[in-house]
Amino acid sequence: MYAFIAILLTTDLAFRSLFESLASSKLRRLILFENFAQQYALAFMDTFFGCSPIRIPTSDVSCTVAKASLKLEYLSASFIVDASYFFHACEPHWMWPSMTSLTLTSQLLTPDESPIEIDNMLQKAAAVAMKMPNLKSMEIWNGREGLAALFRYQLTGEGQPAVLTWRGTWQFTLRAPIVQAWEAVALKNCSHKSIVVEEMLDAGVVVKSHGDAIYHL
Repeated sequence: MYAFIAILLTTDLAFRSLFESLASSKLRRLILFENFAQQYALAFMDTFFGCSPIRIPTSDVSCTVAKASLKLEYLSASFIVDASYFFHACEPHWMWPSMTSLTLTSQLLTPDESPIEIDNMLQKAAAVAMKMPNLKSMEIWNGREGLAALFRYQLTGEGQPAVLTWRGTWQFTLRAPIVQAWEAVALKNCSHKSIVVEEMLDAGVVVKSHGDAIYHL
């Protein structure tokens, strides 16, 4: 287990160094996808006793990516970053003048997590979106074996209302404070309030992996 932790720490340190170097670059689009296989990890549980079959993002890496995102137009960071850490790291004075699309994953999006924690994250996401005057889309999602969830804010066209979508394998209601926070974003960005769409995935859908989750979401 100690060897496994040492590998993760070394990997995260390398990630932080890489993303810190991007903050001063002219990069405008960044796509990060840390792949994993739950069954592969389970095969090594005897060797690395106590390790999780799912990669646990760290706050340090998420914070570094948040800082590197300020000049970006497009950011998609899946599994290597957690949205809750990303939004928590954002300073009140930060602005994203060019950001049009932001996609993040969060392990908070599970039926076992506190709805209050999920609410808080989605409201923080709205507060950050207020600093993105050109934002067209923000997605926060999660997927693994047996689970898929997506929260999406999207502008649908000139003169049209924004759309808030929740889609997943379990019921989750976008409560009034969340809707109000995102309505404020919509009013600022397109002068129209948002409409809410809540969908359950079909009962027959079998989510075998995060790849399946992406397909169904």
